[in-house]
Amino acid sequence: MAVRRVCLFVYGTLQHHAGTRMGQWLAERTESAEPASVPGRIHAIKSDDGWFPALVRAQGRGHVQGTLCRLELAPGDLARLDRYEGSEYRRICLPVRTASGRRARAQVYLWRLGLPRAAPVIRDGHYLGWLERTGHTAFTTLRCGA
Repeated sequence: MAVRRVCLFVYGTLQHHAGTRMGQWLAERTESAEPASVPGRIHAIKSDDGWFPALVRAQGRGHVQGTLCRLELAPGDLARLDRYEGSEYRRICLPVRTASGRRARAQVYLWRLGLPRAAPVIRDGHYLGWLERTGHTAFTTLRCGA
């Protein structure tokens, strides 16, 4: 089976330490991971099954905190991630800066719809930290066989 190496920046429920099944699934395919950030702004969106993050492009100095993962994916794995993220997100390539200062490019899931009025901005750009501070829980429903 051909393995494809992909760099993916994750900032929400796909992070290994998010405590979700998809975060664990991705951890099993991760060759390396390091703290990183991308330019943008992050909002929290409430669903019936918890909260999920929405990364949007932003003017100015906003940055979203997350993890840069180097993945080894089998055929179909990237499509599985796309299904999990759903049609609300678009996977694009963005510049990433690691905590050590290294620059890279990685695929990132960017929110592609209008934001709900009640979607708060996570000012420090750290979704999992926001969950911890507020006592909210992460979105956990699995989609499309994920």
